Amino acid sequence: MAAVPTLGEIVSEFSELDDATERLEYLIEIGDTLPEFPAAARVEANRVQGCQSNVWLIASHPADAPERVDLQADSDAPMVKGLVAILVAAFSGKAAQEILDFKVESLFERLKLRAFISPMRSNGLHSMVLFVRNLADKTVEASRASGGSSVPERVESLKTNSSNESDLPPLTQEEVRRLRDDFPILATKTDDGKPLVYLDNGATTQRPRSVLAAMTAAYEQYFSNVHRGGHSLAARTTEQYERARQLARDFLRARHSHEVIFTSGTTAAINLVARSWGDANIGANDEVLLTEMEHHSNIVPWQQLAQRTGCKLRFAPITDDGQLDLERWSEILNERTKLVAFTAVSNVLGTINPIAELTRRAHAIGAKVLVDAAQAAPHQPLDVQRDDIDFLALSGHKMLGPTGIGLLYGKESLIDAMPPFLGGGSMIRTVTIDGFSPAMLPAKFEAGTPPIVEAIGLGAAIEYLNAIGLERIHRYEQSLAQAAHAALASIDGLAILGPSPEKKGGIVTFTLRGAHPDEVAKVLDANGVAIRAGHHCAMPLHQRLGLPASSRASFYLYNTLAEVEQLAEALRRTRKIFEAK
Repeated sequence: MAAVPTLGEIVSEFSELDDATERLEYLIEIGDTLPEFPAAARVEANRVQGCQSNVWLIASHPADAPERVDLQADSDAPMVKGLVAILVAAFSGKAAQEILDFKVESLFERLKLRAFISPMRSNGLHSMVLFVRNLADKTVEASRASGGSSVPERVESLKTNSSNESDLPPLTQEEVRRLRDDFPILATKTDDGKPLVYLDNGATTQRPRSVLAAMTAAYEQYFSNVHRGGHSLAARTTEQYERARQLARDFLRARHSHEVIFTSGTTAAINLVARSWGDANIGANDEVLLTEMEHHSNIVPWQQLAQRTGCKLRFAPITDDGQLDLERWSEILNERTKLVAFTAVSNVLGTINPIAELTRRAHAIGAKVLVDAAQAAPHQPLDVQRDDIDFLALSGHKMLGPTGIGLLYGKESLIDAMPPFLGGGSMIRTVTIDGFSPAMLPAKFEAGTPPIVEAIGLGAAIEYLNAIGLERIHRYEQSLAQAAHAALASIDGLAILGPSPEKKGGIVTFTLRGAHPDEVAKVLDANGVAIRAGHHCAMPLHQRLGLPASSRASFYLYNTLAEVEQLAEALRRTRKIFEAK
C-alpha cells in the first residue's frame, strides 16, 4: 500500500489535474492509502450518521496533549474513502481549536471538489465534517470547563461587534433616502397618483433589490432540490441554502448552525415547540405562562396543548401604560410553571420586554423560555446565548425577506431530545417496514422539500440588515416613533396606546374618537398612507384595553420623518371628516 499523502501533497496533486474525471480517479487512489481500520471499531456507535455509505470514525487524545485530536476513519465506498483520507490529512493531529478554525470548505473549493462539501446525503462529507467539529467542540468545552480556554473566537467576535455597534450613530435622513432606492415598490403611486407611504411594516415589510436578485439568481442560475442530488446544481443550491442557515446562526449569535430549524414562519415554529417539546414535557398538573399582550400565534398553540394535556394557561397582566407588570409576574411564576412564552416586542403596543430579566426569572424556578421575536428580529440585535434563551421564533417576511420562511432556534440539548413533529422525507436516518429512526439536527425537523429559495432570500435579507446595523435601525425607528407621538398628540380625539417612545419599538397604535379603525384606514389609504386596522391578531389584548380594534402605524428603516408628517396630516383630514358627522 502506498504511503498516506500529506495535505500539502494532496493539494499539489489536485492542482495539476484539470479534468474532473481525473480528480475523481485520484480521489479513489488516495482512499486506498488509508491505514487499516480496526475491525472491532466497525460498530454502529462509530458510524457517522447522515452518510449514505458506511463511514466509521474514531478519535483519541494523546495523554501528553489532551487538546489534540487524532483520527482514524474508513468507508465501504471507494470514492468516500478518498474524502475520508483528505479529512484525516486536514484534521488529524491538530488541536481542537485549530480544527474548528480550519476552513475545510475553502480546501475543497481549492481542490475543485466543491460539490462534495455541500451537505448532500449522497456522499456524507458534510456529516463527517460536522462529526469531527463536534468532537473538537466538546474538547474545547472540556478545556474551558477546566479553565484552559476562553469563549470561542467566532462567538467572541460576534459579541464584540454587537457591543461596538451601539457606538455608531443612528441612520440619518440622507442615508434613509438612499436606502429607499433599494426598494422598487416605494416608488409606486396610488390609483389617484399619490406617492405610497407604507406604514404597515408590522404586518410585513418590503424587499430590497438584493433579496429579489438573490432569489431570481437561484431560480435562473442553479436551482435544484437540496440535500439529495448527486450533481453540481444540487450541490450549489444546497450550499446556498445552508449558507442562509449559517447567516441566521450568526444573526442570532447562536452557537451551532444545527440549532436553527427553518420553518414557514413564527407560527409554524411555535407550533413545532408546542407539539414536540410540549407534548413530551407538559402534563395535566403543569402550567404555561403567557402575557396579555401576546399575538394569537403565541396563544392558540398553547390553548391546543392545554386541550391535549390538561395543563393550565396563565396570563401575566400588563399595566395601564402597556408594560408587563413585573411584580405580578413574579407572583404568578411557581414550581408548576414549565414554560414561559412571551413576545420580545408587542405587535400592538410596541412595548419592548426585558428578555434577559424574564428569562432569568423563569430559569430560577426551572421553567423553559420561548421568545416570540417576530417583531424584534427585524429591528434590534438579538443574542440567544447572552440571554440564555431556550427557544426563539421569527418570520422572514417581517425582516425584508420573502414570505413562507422563518425559523425556530432551540438549544441543542432541548431540540436534540425532542421527537420529530412532521414525518416524511429528509427527516429520517433509516426507514423499514417496522419503523424509522430520525435524522440528525436540523434535518430531523425539516421534513419534505424545504422552502429553498425563500431561505436563500432570507439569507440575503440578513446580509442587508447586517450591513446597516440592527442597533442603528432600532434607534432610528424610535426617533420616528417619538416624532409620531409628538405629531399625533395635537389631534383632538386621538389616543395613543402603549408606553412612551423610549420604551417601545417603531410602532404607534391609536384610536380616533368617533371613527372605527377600519374607517380610519380607508381614509388614510385614500391619502396614500397604508396602515393596519383591526385587532392585529391580539384579541385578548384588545379585550384587556376595552377596545374592539385599533389603528396601527408601524415604521421601518426606509420610512422618513416626512412620512410621519404625512401620516399626521392624513389623520387631521380624517378627524375633520368625522367631526362633521
